[in-house]
Amino acid sequence: MKKLSIIFFLLIFTRILFAPGLAIINIPSAEPIRFDPILMAFEKIESSNREKIVNSIGATGILQIMPIMIDEVNRICRKLKNPMRFTIADRLDSTKSVQIWYIVQNYYNAGYDLKRACKVWNSKAGTDYYNKIARLV
Repeated sequence: MKKLSIIFFLLIFTRILFAPGLAIINIPSAEPIRFDPILMAFEKIESSNREKIVNSIGATGILQIMPIMIDEVNRICRKLKNPMRFTIADRLDSTKSVQIWYIVQNYYNAGYDLKRACKVWNSKAGTDYYNKIARLV
């Protein structure tokens, strides 16, 4: 229950975070957001919702973020004059991981399409990865 409360807080909190080129992070929703099923599916598939996990190739945290993703999100923030910057250590912080998720998805996947979200987050993943995520959404 505590973990669900934390996830709920993070998802509500992300609605007020500064996003590149926008006043707030864009989370597509016609109604007030209670949770983001796409984000939750990625967290489940990537790390089984474990915040401090590191895999054998160095992907880290709840969303299994690689160091190159930190470089990319910082590049996006600079390009869009967003003052946010992230460090390698931020991958172990679930709040910052969620911020990274939305910055990257807003930039490369403005329509928040599930197939595109899969390609953006894991460019080498194929149909099996998409199907695993889709089953949870």
